[in-house]
Parts: sequence; C-alpha cells; structure tokens
Amino acid sequence: MNKETLKNKQGFPRLLEIAGTKKWWLIASIFLSVCAAAAQFTPFVAVYNLLTELAVHAADPSLIDKGFIRHWGYVAATGIAGYGILTYASLMLSHIAAFHILYETRMKIIRKLPRLPLGFFTKRSSGEIKKILSEDVERIELFVAHHIPDLTTAFVVPVLLLGYMFWTDWRLALAVLAVMAVALAMQALPMASAGKNVYERYQTALGKMNGSIVEFVRGIQVVKIFNRSTKAFEQMNRDVDDYKDLSIEITRFFTPAYLGFYTVLSAILLVLIPLSVFLLQRAPSYPAYVPTVLLFLVLAGGIFFPLMKLLFMSNLMMQNATGVELIDGILNKEEVENPAQSQTPRDASVEFRDVIFAYNEEAILKGISFKALPGTVTALVGPSGAGKTTVAMLAARFWDVSSGEILIGGVPIKDIRTEDLMNTIAFVFQDNMLFFDTIEENIRMGNKTATFEEVVNVARAAQCHEFIEKLDKGYQTCVGEGGTYLSGGEQQRIALARAILKDAPIVLLDEATAYADPENEGKILSSFSRLIKGKTVLVIAHRLSTITNADRILLFNNGTIEEQGTHNELLALNGYYARMWETYSQAREWTITRKEKQK
Repeated sequence: MNKETLKNKQGFPRLLEIAGTKKWWLIASIFLSVCAAAAQFTPFVAVYNLLTELAVHAADPSLIDKGFIRHWGYVAATGIAGYGILTYASLMLSHIAAFHILYETRMKIIRKLPRLPLGFFTKRSSGEIKKILSEDVERIELFVAHHIPDLTTAFVVPVLLLGYMFWTDWRLALAVLAVMAVALAMQALPMASAGKNVYERYQTALGKMNGSIVEFVRGIQVVKIFNRSTKAFEQMNRDVDDYKDLSIEITRFFTPAYLGFYTVLSAILLVLIPLSVFLLQRAPSYPAYVPTVLLFLVLAGGIFFPLMKLLFMSNLMMQNATGVELIDGILNKEEVENPAQSQTPRDASVEFRDVIFAYNEEAILKGISFKALPGTVTALVGPSGAGKTTVAMLAARFWDVSSGEILIGGVPIKDIRTEDLMNTIAFVFQDNMLFFDTIEENIRMGNKTATFEEVVNVARAAQCHEFIEKLDKGYQTCVGEGGTYLSGGEQQRIALARAILKDAPIVLLDEATAYADPENEGKILSSFSRLIKGKTVLVIAHRLSTITNADRILLFNNGTIEEQGTHNELLALNGYYARMWETYSQAREWTITRKEKQK
C-alpha cells in the first residue's frame, strides 16, 4: 500500500481499504451475515402463512392442511436455528479478521514511530499518541468485527422486509416506506450540516484531555508534596472543561434530530393502524385479510431496530474515520530519509559546519561550527535554552538541520543509514527510560549478545552493582510499572551501564550524573573516564566541576558558540565562562547557618 493511496482515501473508503487487507475473511463473513438475515426473516414468512391458512379455514377447521402447518413450523424452527449458527460463524470470521488488522496496524505505527524525527513528538503529547495506539486503533475492531456484518444485516433486513411487504400489500408497504423516509430525512439534515468537522473537533478535544491527564498523573508527586489540588494543573482543567463543553454542545445540537427520528419511527403504528382498519372494512374477505394486517403490525415494529442500528453505526463510523485520519497522520509522516547506499565513516570524529537549525521558524542554532576528534571529550555548557541539547540530538540526526552540514568521520550523516548511525552512537540523557523488564535486560539493551559477566562488569563501572545486589532478586528484579521503582540516580546509573555496554565509538552524555550524589558522581566519572578512551565524547554539563578536564569546552549562548577552549583558557578570558565558574563555585560553598539568639 503506497503512501499516495493513503493520502487520497479518507473516511468510509479508507476504512474499507483497511478492512480489505483481510477481504476474503470479510467476504465470507458478509455472505454468512446475509444468509443469517434471510434465516431471521423466514419465521415471519412462516407465521404469516400459518395465520393465513388458519384464517381462511376459520369457519371449518377440519379443512386445515396439517401437513402445510407442519411444513411451515419446520421452516420457522430451521430459520431460528440457522440464524443463530450463521450469525456465530459470521462474527467469528469478522473477529479473526479484525484482530489480525489491529495487530498489523499497531505494528505499522510502532515500526513507524522510531523512524520519525524527534520534532514529531515535541508537537504531540504521550497521551495523544497513546490514544491513537489504543482507542483509535481499537475502534477499527468495531468497524471490521461488528459494523461490517451489522451493516449488512441492517441493510438486508429492511430490504427483505419492504420487498415482502410490497409483495403482500403495496398500500400498507407504501405507508411504511413513507414513515421511514421522513425519519431518515430528519436525521440526515443535521448530519449534513455538521459534517465531519464535529467529529474532528471531538477527537482533538479528547486527545488534548488525554494528554493533559497523563501529564497530571506524572506530576502527581509534585502536586501532593505542595499540598495542591488538581487546580494546580490549570491546563488539565481547561482541557477537561473544553471536552465537557464540546460534548454538551454536540449533544444539544443532535438531540432534536435524534428525538425526531425515534419519535417518527416509534409512531409508525399510528399510521398503520388507521390505514389497516380502513382497508379491512373494504377487504373482500375480512378474515383472510387479518393475517396481512397482523404481519404488517409485527414487521413494521421489527423494521425499527435495523434502522436504529444503522443510525448508531453511522455515528460510530464518523468517529472511526476521524480516528483513522489520525492513524494515517502518523503513517504518512515523512521519515528521516536514508541513502540507498550507506557510507562508512573513516573514524568517530563529529564535525558541525555552519549548522543552522530552526524549530517552528525560530532559530535555535545560528551558524555552529566545531569538530570533536576521537579520543577527546568535548563539553557543551551554557545557560538553559542556549542549544546544547539540540546539538547532541542533531549529531544523532533526531532532526535534519535547516542549513549547513554535520559529518561523522568525514561523511555527512545524511549519507549514513539510520541503523548504522545508531550503532556508532551511545546516549545517556538526563531523563532516562527503563522498560518494564529485569534490570539485566534493561542493561543488555546496549548489547543483546553480552554475557551476564559483561553486564555485571559495566554495572560495577557505572556504580550500580552494589544497589542491584541489595534488591530481592538482584539483576532479575523487574523495574518500571508493576515492578521495583528506582530513584532517579539509580535509573541514571543503569542507563549509563547500558551505554557503556554498547561500546559505541561516539558517546553523547546529557548531564549523565545529574541525579548522583557527590560521592557516586566521583566514582562514576573515574570509572567512565577509563572506559571512554579512544571514543569521541560530547558531554552536556550543568555541574561545571565535572568537565574541568575536558579537552575542549564550548560555551553556548543564544544559539551560538560564544567561547571555546580548555577550562583554564576560558577562565583566562575572564568572560561568560569565568562568570559562570565563579557563580558555580560560590553555590558549592553556600551553606545554611543558624543564628544563635542573643541572651
């Protein structure tokens, strides 16, 4: 399925295209559903024929054909049993198809997400992406497993009923058709005026609310520590209120149409009964016409339910179509382009050549140029928002630069396949992600072929072996949701061990010791310094004491490199770095003292 096809098809055609990936399962399901609808209809025909036979010979019951009675009795029983069996078989096939489609769709999204630029995720909260993966994808199951068979039944049953009604008595059938037309028109008018925009607004509001709730849950510790209510999360409250207001607005808009639709269909007997009485009075044979009237009174009520199901499903399909657009919004997103032939860097050097990078039309980096050589440590320092983390992410091609060029080993990173680029780089960021798995497997993510002994060795180097051994199950302890919760410093040291185990030639550290206490920080730096020999290291530091021995320090300010050199060279300049160092030194010496009360 090519990307152009995805872009061109929307709404119901796009839903059918998704369902078409398992078309033979669904064709079989639809066929069985049609057969089930026919089986469901046969008892009504049987009852009508039985009543007609009884009514015609009401004056002389001895003339009643008992074989005829038995025949239609068997037909009715067979129809009821057949309806149950055929419906079960139809739903089984549609559900099998649906679950395969759900799995394939989720896997497509999951495979797609890692290939998207990181900028995609800065525009979307984790709650919005979670909603797409769970709720919007799950709605496809409703469409495939239920709506397709149900739509078939909801369409076939009224057609069969109306066809049989016109064959039996066209006058009463015409009255039923007129009532149906009025009811459908009352429902269609507001739907046409509201259109898809209503459901798009609803999905947007729901996505924002989900995202805000996720962020609130993540920040609940802060809320509780400061003894604040949920009002502390103003954005969440605004998003919840917006969703509530929109839901009320949509409900008020559609309420008259729904009430009108239900009322007209429910009042169908108010039209049929007077017309039936009128026709009964003029019927050539009064007893023989009674079964026809009874048939219409029963069938007219039965035609109400398929139409109700059809209306209910039309609303759900509009929501499904909007959800599929969000899914396609991910699947159609431009990926990071990979070259047809990946070039191999000659070494692990990292070079920025006049790099300019803008996000949302705001320039973050303005003409950055530097080169980090193998076997050296290049430290990036500066105030918050100066562009330090952006440099590290651009080196790993989380985004593509607006202009300029980034090279690894003399090769532009655009000429290196993403898989090859990721194999040359190890990351340790300030916010670390541990998966719900054992500590051993979390570390082994850096190298799936590593032995347990190698895992333990890197854990020792990252100063996390000691606290791991104190856990009940040691390296087999599960971390994350449902397992053991670790402190920020412990998580960071496990992430550091993972990066060490990867043994990549380029290492990117974003405040890798941010959560470590001074004692462990010294041990980590001491151990790590021996393990990064020969590697190209870019380290982002806020604790200036950790980078005093760096081979080169780049001071970023307002998206440019304002100063560069060694620690001593920058101090000698007596510029921005020197002022930062002075402020940092004073902060380290700052203490809280108690003033004794004078007697």
